[in-house]
Amino acid sequence: MNDFKIRGRLFLITAAILILLLVPMKCFAEPNLTEAEARAYRERLVAEAKKYVGSPYVRGATGPDAFDCSGLIYFVARESIQYQLPRTAKAMYDFVTIVPNDKKEPGDLVFFRTTGDGSISHVGLYIGNSQFISAVSDGTNTGVIVSSLNEGYWKPRYAACGKFIRASGMNDAAVVASAGRGASDTASGVASRNSGASSASGNAGTPGGGFFNRLAFEGTLAGDWSLFTEKSFFINFRGLSTQGGIVYEGSRLSPGVGVMVRWNYGVGAFQIPLLLSLSFGEFIKTYAGPVFTMGACGLPASGERIKASVFPGIIGISVRTPSITKGRFKVSVIQDISYTVFNAEDGAALSPLKSAAAGLEFSTGISVRFPLSAFAGG
Repeated sequence: MNDFKIRGRLFLITAAILILLLVPMKCFAEPNLTEAEARAYRERLVAEAKKYVGSPYVRGATGPDAFDCSGLIYFVARESIQYQLPRTAKAMYDFVTIVPNDKKEPGDLVFFRTTGDGSISHVGLYIGNSQFISAVSDGTNTGVIVSSLNEGYWKPRYAACGKFIRASGMNDAAVVASAGRGASDTASGVASRNSGASSASGNAGTPGGGFFNRLAFEGTLAGDWSLFTEKSFFINFRGLSTQGGIVYEGSRLSPGVGVMVRWNYGVGAFQIPLLLSLSFGEFIKTYAGPVFTMGACGLPASGERIKASVFPGIIGISVRTPSITKGRFKVSVIQDISYTVFNAEDGAALSPLKSAAAGLEFSTGISVRFPLSAFAGG
């Protein structure tokens, strides 16, 4: 078997292991729901939200003991139906599909403009009969409360309704009828709500937020380390790395492109991997790509000359903590595990132990993500 086949198989084996690690992880609700399944998802979502009525408001909190407005929606969707929504009200607005007011169903999101700049600044979960649940920071009632879209405060500030679960026919008429109320009450309530919110909804922007509004910049800074060398088992400092790239925040998967600049102290060279990535929700990202190396490389701890491969280059997986949100910026702690291909100086394949000692690395650091629209008036 030639050296190229050996290197290729080692790369494919590593990729298969990473894929197997990802298979059990369910970061999204089932996208192809029947109408009955969609209704069940909506009922679970509303029931979960009602559990937290009375919880306090804390800016930046995502439960279970306290929430801010988007933190409540983010937590409830994840807990009840395992659906990964964006973290902020504006990001949720850009993510969902905006629908006419007469298409609102329990389980949809309702958005409001409550600040002087007219941006989307508050989100709630619609529960039917013109009511919604949200986490409120000030006023006579604070914390997680039930409010009406027809209230004097909310009605003029209402912006739009958005769906992230398919329509199920679970409309206001069904909700009101199940509560023992007449159809005439439902019709008048819907008509009143439509007339009060139509002008705000008309300025809500392009449905779904458009392609550009789903683009985000992501940058990371990390320290690299490994667990062993060819001769011993202990934690080794392997250098520093930084990444920058563009991510398209899709409804289920988020593809991206980027570049890494890495000082690989372990092998004594600078490396620049070009990366294609795929994120599964907020917490898991895989990446791979060719690697360009500057400088001669040596096997960690022994100094034996080795040669970096351009392709196969690098493959890795990144796991991150729930983000801390500051305005439009999301900050997370990340933990990566990656494998970079190295060969013997003459191009032959290294032994499995030497290959792992040279190429298997861990990276621990900080990730920052923000939408590109933050700098384009979006």
